[in-house]
Amino acid sequence: MNKKQLLTYFLLLSIFNIFAQDWANIPVPADAGTDKNWELQTTLSDDFNYTFNPATTKSNFGNNKWYNFYHNAWDGPGTTYWKYNHVWVDGSDLIITSSRWNQTGEDMPITNSPNKMNKPNDGISAGCITSNNKVLYPVFVEASVSVANIALASDVWLLSPDDTQEIDIIECYGGADSNNGFFAKDIHLSHHSFVRQPFQDYQPRGKNTWYTRSDITTSWGDYCWNNGARKYVEIGVNWISPVHFEYYIDGELVRVLYDKASATKKGSTWYYTYPSMTNGTLDFDSNGYQTENPFATSSSYSFSTLQNASNTSSVSIIDPYNYQNGQGFSKELDIIINVESQNWHVAAGRTPNDALLSDPSKNTMKVDWIRVYKPTSSLSTETPTQSNSIHIYPVPANQTLHIKSEQKIDDIKIYNTLGVIVYQQTTSVETIPLDQLNNGVYFISINANNKTTTKRFVVQH
Repeated sequence: MNKKQLLTYFLLLSIFNIFAQDWANIPVPADAGTDKNWELQTTLSDDFNYTFNPATTKSNFGNNKWYNFYHNAWDGPGTTYWKYNHVWVDGSDLIITSSRWNQTGEDMPITNSPNKMNKPNDGISAGCITSNNKVLYPVFVEASVSVANIALASDVWLLSPDDTQEIDIIECYGGADSNNGFFAKDIHLSHHSFVRQPFQDYQPRGKNTWYTRSDITTSWGDYCWNNGARKYVEIGVNWISPVHFEYYIDGELVRVLYDKASATKKGSTWYYTYPSMTNGTLDFDSNGYQTENPFATSSSYSFSTLQNASNTSSVSIIDPYNYQNGQGFSKELDIIINVESQNWHVAAGRTPNDALLSDPSKNTMKVDWIRVYKPTSSLSTETPTQSNSIHIYPVPANQTLHIKSEQKIDDIKIYNTLGVIVYQQTTSVETIPLDQLNNGVYFISINANNKTTTKRFVVQH
């Protein structure tokens, strides 16, 4: 078997950085690409295992990875007023909080009484942070988030400096209130293509842009609040190309946009759909949702089926009105994390009351970590170069993985893409048989002397 066949047979694509800390044992769910590894971007990834106290001025923190405001002078949508002092890091999490706006004790940049949307009594102070470095495709960005249990949006998103290209990683409208609803049980998986002058905004508005699942019985805010024992959702975007986005939730691929079509997982079924236009205007159904014309269904995701759906369509799912001049999403993007009171929620009367805004157990969004990876073409033969190292080789002819370690191995686990352990060994071994594994993607995690080495591999019988 030649080298190319061997690499195709078992693609050892992903090596986790030793210092990845909070996410060290969490496999990257996305595929880096043929003959490529994922490489952690340390200037953008953060485990928030340090402290940063609330500041009254614009301040860098996290080894200069972040600053405590939006990426320009704008101070927020709707009745939002982003404030420096509504951001801190507590040694474990990034804290983004909210409160009722008041003159006393408020920090810059707002010094006068607020009156956004002609609602001077409904001003909401909230936190926002922006990365000092930018991301550009191909890139995988994933965060572990506990959304605020309040009628505000908890957001992790990517935005170009000129505010024309936006990819939303998570946009979640939080907890229950007297007007419960408004997609509180959903996470919005979307993006925006903008023209600033005159202002124009496109985002996909079909039902498939809204994600929920059966264990979300009231709202994502209630789920994450969890009666005070906070829970987190891991959510990420694999920005593959200007016209290709993949969305992952808790390690599972749930939605893909490609050129002129989309694929969405609902329950155990994948639905392939494409948009359409009439007289240059996108089609919508009678309920106000963008039309998603059915193309096919499948029990597992098929990129070739999505490509066929795209070839059937004549309308871009990424930028149907050509606001980006046919370039798709091709600009560097800032990472932004914030809480906000959005215009359409306020206009509909969905805004939190004073009691919720003063409850620190509900008015706060937490982020345990955020990690960023770029694919690299440095697939190595893994010749040992130092002591205390672990090396994993594919041996496809024998359907095994070969382990070479210069130290005693304490634990070996193989996970599937859902994080379920499908093989475990608590003693040192030299080979692991793979004949009992189905075709697919797996992750092997080896712990030895408090060091964890994790790799991604593909089984093809």
